[in-house]
Amino acid sequence: PGPHNLTCVSNKHPSVRGELGDAGEAAAGAVRCPPGQCCIGIWNRSHALVQGCWGGEGDACPSATCAPSPAGTPGGSVLLCLCHGHLCNGNATGTATATGTGTAVG
Repeated sequence: PGPHNLTCVSNKHPSVRGELGDAGEAAAGAVRCPPGQCCIGIWNRSHALVQGCWGGEGDACPSATCAPSPAGTPGGSVLLCLCHGHLCNGNATGTATATGTGTAVG
């Protein structure tokens, strides 16, 4: 079944192109996910690229915390986590990455 009434951190770095779905009605920085979805976080070594809801199967997000694993090309700098805890995608645990908060780009 997957998680219900889960709230995830919602963020898109200015360097990321394209739309991320309709998070415009949500409170700044957080989005309520549809039932069965979990949180996703994608980072490079210096900041968060994308944070929000992910529509995969509920059992694809077994962890309640964000423990990033490498994504993309081998040896690349992109990290990805999927988790089902409240706002769990706000922080990457076990890495030296920051979530990008406090860095105004514009």
